[in-house]
Amino acid sequence: MYLAYLDKAGKRSYELRQSYFDSDHHSFQSRLVFALGSDPSHYICRLTDDICYFHDQVIARVEAFTDEEPTTLLENLLWDFLPPEERRRLEVFRHRRPITLRPLTDDERQAINRDIHVFDRRRLYYLRYGAVDQSKIARVNAKLYRPLLYKSRDEREYYIRDLERALHATELRTYVFAIFDLQRHFHQSYSATIPEALNQVDIADHFVDDLCRLNGDREFWGDEAAVDSLRYHLIRYLIMFFDHGYGRRSLFDDFLREFMGRHRTFRWPERKPPMSTGAVEKIFAMDWRQLRALNRNQLARLYRQRAKKLHPDSGGDHEQFIELNTAYASLLVGKREDHD
Repeated sequence: MYLAYLDKAGKRSYELRQSYFDSDHHSFQSRLVFALGSDPSHYICRLTDDICYFHDQVIARVEAFTDEEPTTLLENLLWDFLPPEERRRLEVFRHRRPITLRPLTDDERQAINRDIHVFDRRRLYYLRYGAVDQSKIARVNAKLYRPLLYKSRDEREYYIRDLERALHATELRTYVFAIFDLQRHFHQSYSATIPEALNQVDIADHFVDDLCRLNGDREFWGDEAAVDSLRYHLIRYLIMFFDHGYGRRSLFDDFLREFMGRHRTFRWPERKPPMSTGAVEKIFAMDWRQLRALNRNQLARLYRQRAKKLHPDSGGDHEQFIELNTAYASLLVGKREDHD
């Protein structure tokens, strides 16, 4: 499931969509799960500044389309629309799950060779390595393309759109030059690395031709209907190219980009909130061993249920509500310790 958005007449609307396999066409298609309108935050209900839950209507629709825990799924999809206090509270735990770098299966390798278009490969290659020269793309580890597997063209485009948000405005035109492989139209030795030194009128002409060619590429768009105008997902590249120039280049810029791309992070360990086992059992009305057996998603759901009941605005007790938050924090820290 993914979050899609459409810009029309200066207004943006959002939708929850899902990719599914259409056996009639033997391809992945996209379908609507829930229309969120112009402001998805309308479907986020707030108990306090740092405690919120999603509208039952949205939860019910998501549960009808997936077996995943709906609250956690919606937290990830609608992260930018959560209140700032809620994001700060969840940020501590959001990226703590261990990452398993499993090797590609034979089926995955075959699917990548068969289904991943060269334009997708160029985009992910640049977004991962910042390489203008695409001549070494064949050496890339195929795992880079795994996130695009078994998704509709629409979902793939929104996945790449999200990655493109990290690009600086000064590199957008260079990015377009690289992903459309415009260097192949020029014979100069520097054409692969210094596009700003080439004839810009010629580059623009080749870009428009390649953009139109991609717009009608049935292999790229799959079973999506043919159109008479530029497709929605390609409009952004037209804007990137003609509304931006080439950024200034320096050795320091290259060094800084490489350093930041390593994604090194550090967090100080947190202290475990002091609370006895008995007090935690009492506030959650559940045996300690049962609580410890819950995974993070199950615990989050239980916490929200108790929060609704104990919150003062719902007729609950203020002190018990504070104890609930302390107990919840204690359990979460314990679960992080179990997995670290």
